[in-house]
Amino acid sequence: MFNKLMDSDNGLVITMNWITDCLFLSMLWLLFSVFLILLGPATAALYDTVVHTFRMGEKVVYRRFFRSLKRNLKTGIPAGVIVLAVGAASFKIWNLLGAMASESQTGYALLWGFFVVLMVVLGMISFLFPLLSRFETDIPGLFRNCVLMCMANLPKTTALSLLSAVTIWICMWLWWPVIFMPCLWALAASLFIEPVFAPFLPSEPGEEEER
Repeated sequence: MFNKLMDSDNGLVITMNWITDCLFLSMLWLLFSVFLILLGPATAALYDTVVHTFRMGEKVVYRRFFRSLKRNLKTGIPAGVIVLAVGAASFKIWNLLGAMASESQTGYALLWGFFVVLMVVLGMISFLFPLLSRFETDIPGLFRNCVLMCMANLPKTTALSLLSAVTIWICMWLWWPVIFMPCLWALAASLFIEPVFAPFLPSEPGEEEER
């Protein structure tokens, strides 16, 4: 009976493994992202690992995360720094427009116009690091391809933007979901991103390694 309970094909074992991987991958991402310089490579590694683990059923989880992290350092670090700079500038502009909105209708209109721009940018950023995780490219190529893919798939970009905004909001207001939300975000985002990537990806053979 105990052997049956611990069988790898048992539904309970599969569910427990899924939950464990979700928690540990999210916490690994959080650990590396705390050092903001590694935000880009960590996000690329998280997405790559989640897709191969939860969608493709591969058994290599944590070694894949660290391999992907290492592989994407060269491009991911400067890309992450650029994203952080854009985020900081956007925050300052938002505060400035927020102050203007309290004083005039023009400021209010500018605030909501900037909000629309922010949502588009957030959708693009949501594509950026998954793109890095699946394709080898340099910084200019990464941002160029990201913009082209987003513009060619505006409905998916919009959905990704909303998904990312909701995820960020939940983690900011209820801090404890951060222990599992990054992994869930990557899995949900892959539903929109992978169909966009599919025409450009070769078939990937499964990996036989164990964790």
